[in-house]
Amino acid sequence: MNILNRRVRVRPERLSAAFALGVVGLAVFGLAVHTTAGQVVDQALMARASTSSASGFSAIFVGAIVPFTLVGGVLVALLVVMGEQPLRLAGRVALVTFGPIVTAWWLKRALNRPSLDGLVMHNSFPSGTLTAVAAVACTAVLATPRRWRPVAAVNAALVTTGTAVTVVVLRWHRPSDALGALLIVGCFTLIASAFTTTDAPVGGGDGLARLSDPRAERLVAR
Repeated sequence: MNILNRRVRVRPERLSAAFALGVVGLAVFGLAVHTTAGQVVDQALMARASTSSASGFSAIFVGAIVPFTLVGGVLVALLVVMGEQPLRLAGRVALVTFGPIVTAWWLKRALNRPSLDGLVMHNSFPSGTLTAVAAVACTAVLATPRRWRPVAAVNAALVTTGTAVTVVVLRWHRPSDALGALLIVGCFTLIASAFTTTDAPVGGGDGLARLSDPRAERLVAR
């Protein structure tokens, strides 16, 4: 498919993986929020995590969440501006950043949490804080030049994991809320990476096929 002289390549396996993550997210919400056993287990896991040895780490790490997110956002903006194809990269970055954040914001207001375990609480699925951090982390990896991507991926994973642990240990969110946030970000990241563009051959069609066509040959007399 050619769009504005760009050849768009679609990777269906990544779209299928994104769909699978969406299905898993629905299953997590259904089991952890809309069943009594799921609510009880989810609440118990959060309570146990809050008394674990990770509480000290989380108390320190929580102060770094906002600075990490702001610095990551500025870094992504600089990488986009300095990239070889800033418009294409900006589109993918916008999808991976704002897609999950807007989706998480809408879901927290659209979904409801029935009081099956006897605790009347508002819906907290998915975690907006973790969604924002994970989205910025993924865009940082996406915008980083290929040779530095492994380093960016390791740092992004550490920040995302630290945030996931922190929001549960501090009782901001239950484990299902954190898992839902990661699934949403993963879904949008796969969708963004499923579409790649390359320059279309001048004149359209397959450039190699035209060159190999004997009828396209021209002899120049000297």
